[in-house]
Amino acid sequence: MWKVILTVAVLSAGRASACPVLEPFDMAQIGGAELVLIGEVTAYEQLGGPLGGALVTVAVEEVLKGRSGDEVTFIWNRGMAQGPHEVLARGRVLIGAMRGGRLVVTSRVPDMRPDLPSIIQPYCGEVWMQPATTRTVAAAREALE
Repeated sequence: MWKVILTVAVLSAGRASACPVLEPFDMAQIGGAELVLIGEVTAYEQLGGPLGGALVTVAVEEVLKGRSGDEVTFIWNRGMAQGPHEVLARGRVLIGAMRGGRLVVTSRVPDMRPDLPSIIQPYCGEVWMQPATTRTVAAAREALE
């Protein structure tokens, strides 16, 4: 009986602590990423299991900060307000990531693949994987100067 009550309490707390408002992506913060690049999404794989998550593979067009090869696979961890979701992982994108795991914002959802760079997703903010429009790329370059 106690297990049932505890399970319901944990699930209810998770729903109650959801973000009331999704903070928009703030390009001024992209300087905090260890890896910033522009590229074309070539693959998206939803990972199963209780922790969810997804792998996003990108053909690298240009590296704005850090170092990478011609292709990078990122982990997009579950547990944040905006993802992962296949619709957001399409086309030409600008990505801000941390190497070897994400910034820890909660201990409830661990980094699924600490061996891969992790797409940054602030707790109640938009994921740092945005369409790489002319305006977005120009703003990223300016923020990184």
